Amino acid sequence: MDCCICSPVASVYRLPRNAICAPCHQGAKAIIGFLDRDGEREEDDGGGRSVQPPRGSAKGLRDAWEQVKEMRAREEETRQRAAFLQHGFASAWKEGIHTDIVVKPGTGPAIRAHKAILAARSEVFRHMLSGDDRCKAPAGDSISLPELSHDDLSLLLAFLYTGALEAPGGGGGEASQDQERQLHALFVAADKYDVPFLRRACEARLAAGVAPRNALRTLEVAELSSSSALMERAMGAVVEHAEEVVFSAEYERFAARNAGLCVEITRALLARMPTPARSDGPCLELGSS
Repeated sequence: MDCCICSPVASVYRLPRNAICAPCHQGAKAIIGFLDRDGEREEDDGGGRSVQPPRGSAKGLRDAWEQVKEMRAREEETRQRAAFLQHGFASAWKEGIHTDIVVKPGTGPAIRAHKAILAARSEVFRHMLSGDDRCKAPAGDSISLPELSHDDLSLLLAFLYTGALEAPGGGGGEASQDQERQLHALFVAADKYDVPFLRRACEARLAAGVAPRNALRTLEVAELSSSSALMERAMGAVVEHAEEVVFSAEYERFAARNAGLCVEITRALLARMPTPARSDGPCLELGSS
């Protein structure tokens, strides 16, 4: 019997004449069984007796499916564990359960927090709270972060408790600028207080939002936080849109504050300019006949 699947002349067969050989039939059953079952149920042979799923050609698929199931189970377990920790810490902070320290921003009301969480998330906070000689010891049960506003501090603490970077600001152009400013503040704070996870999150979000309108501000923040990746991204935007950026009023104010960065911008622009072609042909002297 010529099989419509494995036979060399299978392409000439047409229904209803197609036939299938026993090996292909078993392989097709294995594939259908793999797709239909959930990997744990046993099949019924029609007489009330349960039989194991077909083996042999389906072994590789079955093993792969078992690995996929194991990965999904691990992922779900990790997600549940993260949610358990995140929601527990967040609730303790938002509800003020057993808080033992007051964090004071530069502007706005102070926010209560937990020393243990601050010390666990930041090595700098750990030294501050332990009265390390290399850091300023807190006066009583409070510390001050004068470079942050109340809203900036709230976002910073929310990240320390939950590990999630909440989107600051709202919609519209002005809200977008406010969101950018808060991301800048969080990025600098993450670098200053040694919170690498927050630093990476802010860096990625800022890099994704680099545009001609904010390239100069991003350059300043990148230099302040020693972020070479963000510096490269922002410098690329300045060079690519040089006419729009360099001839703007913002650039004049930027140049007054950042002479070193202006030098880097000039060098980048000159490096991009095409080298003028030199003429290697003979030169004619003026006045020669």
